[in-house]
Amino acid sequence: MTKRILFLFLLSITFIGNAQTNLGINTEDLVSNYIKLLQSRKADTICVYESYCVGSIKVYDVSPSEVNNFCMEDFPNDPVYIFWIEKGRKYLTKISICAEYNESLDDENIFWHMFFPNKDIIEKEEIKRFAYKESNNKIYHSAVSHSCHQNFKILLGSQIIKKRFDSFNLQKENGSKTNINYDHNINLRSKQVIDILKKTISEAEKNNTFKKIKSR
Repeated sequence: MTKRILFLFLLSITFIGNAQTNLGINTEDLVSNYIKLLQSRKADTICVYESYCVGSIKVYDVSPSEVNNFCMEDFPNDPVYIFWIEKGRKYLTKISICAEYNESLDDENIFWHMFFPNKDIIEKEEIKRFAYKESNNKIYHSAVSHSCHQNFKILLGSQIIKKRFDSFNLQKENGSKTNINYDHNINLRSKQVIDILKKTISEAEKNNTFKKIKSR
């Protein structure tokens, strides 16, 4: 028992130490700098996608041999993913406080094929808050302090289209309350966008598409 507790204590210290080496780096600045780099290369069609949860507990499964090189990639910021079109080719990459990753060709991604025909619709869409009716027929709104979020920002030259999704607003029910905006929210074209982006990132991570160039 003593050995196990000691090992966990040492492991925790190592995690804290590695996290502190990246305290001077934040994802927002890294993303901003990367966008400037892409724009300097004349890439004027860019999508920034982020997915994170507020107030969640994260468990890291790290072997003893990996401890010295371990970096908590989503502490304090979750990775952000960038999609863009440059000279007619489609690319994506991962922005992380822990490492710099390669740029991967992504010509088969259906995200762009879905987005462009629906751009004007997506731009005008409104994600509605979780709302429910009481017996008096009055409508009330509900929210939670800890939830998961999916956001995207698309830069088309000087035009910017932003959408922010709180997973709570996409729930059909919360306890005895039924979300009267559920059907509206889940049928948005922008909801289709985040579903495609989520699937694309999940498959890319599973297939080890993002190759680390160097640690930060």
